[in-house]
Amino acid sequence: MIEGQSPYIARQHRLADLVAAIQVMGTYKYSGRKIESWSKILGEKPKSADSWLMVFNEHPEFFRAGVDGAGFQTLALRRAQPRVYNTRTREEMTLEQLKAVPRDNRSHISRRPLSSEQILSLIDVAVKLHTQAIARRQELRWWVVMLIGLTSSFVGAFVAAIINGG
Repeated sequence: MIEGQSPYIARQHRLADLVAAIQVMGTYKYSGRKIESWSKILGEKPKSADSWLMVFNEHPEFFRAGVDGAGFQTLALRRAQPRVYNTRTREEMTLEQLKAVPRDNRSHISRRPLSSEQILSLIDVAVKLHTQAIARRQELRWWVVMLIGLTSSFVGAFVAAIINGG
């Protein structure tokens, strides 16, 4: 089965866009925002795609769309954390504190930002996946050259057999 080209190398500057998105989305006070909000924070258009949504959709290893249907985008690692971060005080809340906040007044409650180590770890994964995509492309080039050589040899032998054997 022939696979499509990796999004890491299909477009120039993809790794730079991923690193920027991971840093911003990992440290921003809210874990999830609508794509329009992320575009304002990250810049209206990434360097490697027509929209940030395209970047997010092509990299599910890092990004997730919200399940609530509101179009929220978040880092998968932040989505795995509980919503106990108070964006006003920038502190984690205990479960008792969270229960004291009325359900209709929890818009300032989010998931805590990632630590520097977590962000560096995600960036390291992105760099490794980018490197693997480049290595895979180089590996596939070797097969293409060999396949072209074998095909041309076969065609040459077939044409020679027709000319000589009639």
